[in-house]
Amino acid sequence: MEVDLCFVVDCTGSMASHIDATKECIIAVEEYMGKMEPKIKVRLGFIGYRDHCDSKRFECLNFTDSHEEFKDFVAKVVATGGGDTPEDVLGGLNEAITTMTWRNVIRVLLHVCDAPPHGLRFNNLADTYPEGDPNGLTAEDVLENMKSKNIYYFFGRINSLTNEMVRIFKSILGEFDVFDLEEVNDKPEQLTIKFFNATCSAITTAISLRE
Repeated sequence: MEVDLCFVVDCTGSMASHIDATKECIIAVEEYMGKMEPKIKVRLGFIGYRDHCDSKRFECLNFTDSHEEFKDFVAKVVATGGGDTPEDVLGGLNEAITTMTWRNVIRVLLHVCDAPPHGLRFNNLADTYPEGDPNGLTAEDVLENMKSKNIYYFFGRINSLTNEMVRIFKSILGEFDVFDLEEVNDKPEQLTIKFFNATCSAITTAISLRE
């Protein structure tokens, strides 16, 4: 059984430890799947996003069978940029949905971020784009497209700033798993374990939903 697994990660300045954990957890996931679920083969992809003001809004690696290629790519991703607190969440998700070559029946998108999308609908923070995405993307359009492509969405929660986003996303997608990925002070290995557990759970849950 083959799985497409795409990480969609906020790559602004506050996210360095979570980007590192994404890379490190893949080693553990690869070992675990090889021993416990040898029939499951995972293609990996990565979409990093920042904000509209950043010169490099997206970091994109299309699906690859090479976990080494994935780790090497993520190792070069730098946590930088971001203007106000909200980020280009909808742009990042849209990039993953529309530009990645989704091929396998089991399609998993694991989204990790610590800030909501633009628009007062999602936040009560100082927002450069209080009316929402400046390119006209809406959560409804992006997430309905995700559903139409049979992509399973999972979310890694870091803090409470994304709570309203999760509520709105669930009103569109229905229920989905939310994993605790809050950083553990001075214990990067604990964050990697959280990422490992979230990734394995997302894969096995998506498989069970397709059976």
